[in-house]
Amino acid sequence: MDPAGENQADRSREIPEGLEREASPVRPWSSFLIRDFSLIWVANLFTATAVQIRHVSSLYQVYDLSGSSLQLGLAGFFQALPFVVFGLFAGALADVLDRKRLILITQCLNLVPGLALALLTRTGAIQVWHIYLFSLTTSLVQVFSWPARSAIIPSLVPQSHLMNAVTLSTTIQQSSFLFGPVLAGMLIDRVGLDYTYFLESSLFVPSVLMILAVRSSGKPEGAQGGVSLRGIIEGLRFIWIERIILSLFLLDFGVTLVGFYRPILPIFARDVFNMGATGLGTLYAAPAVGALLGSAALLLLGNVRRKGALAVIAAVFFAGSLALLGVSTWFWMAVVAVAALGITDAISVTLRRTVVQFLAPDAMRGRASSLITVFAQATNALGALLAGAAAALLGAPQALLAGGLLCVVIVFGISRSVPQLWRYRSD
Repeated sequence: MDPAGENQADRSREIPEGLEREASPVRPWSSFLIRDFSLIWVANLFTATAVQIRHVSSLYQVYDLSGSSLQLGLAGFFQALPFVVFGLFAGALADVLDRKRLILITQCLNLVPGLALALLTRTGAIQVWHIYLFSLTTSLVQVFSWPARSAIIPSLVPQSHLMNAVTLSTTIQQSSFLFGPVLAGMLIDRVGLDYTYFLESSLFVPSVLMILAVRSSGKPEGAQGGVSLRGIIEGLRFIWIERIILSLFLLDFGVTLVGFYRPILPIFARDVFNMGATGLGTLYAAPAVGALLGSAALLLLGNVRRKGALAVIAAVFFAGSLALLGVSTWFWMAVVAVAALGITDAISVTLRRTVVQFLAPDAMRGRASSLITVFAQATNALGALLAGAAAALLGAPQALLAGGLLCVVIVFGISRSVPQLWRYRSD
C-alpha cells in the first residue's frame, strides 16, 4: 500500500471538511457550516420526529383501547426497557463497528414497526399487546442507533466546536418532541391512526439518503478487538472514576425517577382539561418548545464554566415546574409548566453529554454515550411505572405535587453527599 495514500486517508478521516475553521470564533450555527455534520443532523431530525410520532400515537392508542393509567405506565416502561437491557452492549458495539454503517442499518430497520402497527390498525386487529411488542421493537432498534449517532459527532467537528455541536444535536430530540407530538395529534384527528403510522414510517426514507451522502469515515479511532464483557466493564469504570459525571447521572436519575410526567399527560389532556388528541399533542410539544429555548440560551452564552452549580439549579427549577403542572387549573397554565420542564431538561442533558464527550477518548465514546442513555432510560422505565401507579392511587395532579416535593429532597441530598458537584468548574 502507498504510505502517502494511507497518510492522506488518515488525514481525511481525522479532519473532515470544514474543520479548518477551528481557529475562527464559534457562533451558534458554526457546526452547521460543516457538511457531514449537517447531513447527520438532518437525518437524525427525521428519525427522531418519526419515532416521536410513533411513541405519541402508541400512547394515545393504548389509552384509547384500555382507558387505564396503569397501562399507559406500562407502555412507557416497554418503550424504555430495551435501552436498559441492551444499552451497554450497544455502546460497546459502536466502539468496534463502523458507526456510519450501524446508523444506516438501524434507520432501515426502523421502517418495520411502524408499517406493522399501520397494518394492524387498518385491519382492526390491533390490541394493546401488539403496541407493547412494537414499542419494544422500535426501542430495540433505537438502542443500537443512539450510541453510534452520538459517538460519531466528535469525528465530524473540531474540538473547539464540540460544545456547539453537542448542543445543536441535543436540539434534535427537543425539536422532535415539538414537531412529533403536534404532527401526531393533527394526523390522528384528521387521517386516523393507521395513516399516521404509515406517514411516520415514510420519514425514515430521507434519513437513509442523508446517511448515504456522508463522506466521513465512521470507523472508531483506536478500536481494538470485538465486543467483550471486559470492554463493557471498562466503560462502567470510566464513569465511576469520573465522579463529576457520576454525580450528574445520579442527580438526573433521582429527579426523573420521581418526576417523570410524560406518560400521564394523556390523563391531563382527556380527564383534567377535556381536550382531544390535538390537546395531547400540544402538551407533549410544550416541553420541546421550552427545551429549544433552553438550548438557544446555552448557544448564546457559550461555555458556561459553573456546570455543576447550573445542574443543581436546573434540578430545583424542574421540581418547581412539576408542582406548577400539578396545581394547574386551566390548559395553558399546564402548557407553561411543561415548557418550563423542557427548559430545565435541555440544560441538564446538554451538560451531561458535553462533559462525557470531552472526557472520553474516541474508542470509549460509544460506551460512554450508551451509559448516558442507560441511566436516562432506566429512570424513564421505572419512572413510567411509578407515575402510572401514583396517578392511579393519588390522581395525576396530586402525583405530580408529591413528585415535586421528592425532587427537592433528592437534589438537597445529592448536593450534600457530593459537595464537589456544586463547586465543579469546567476550567
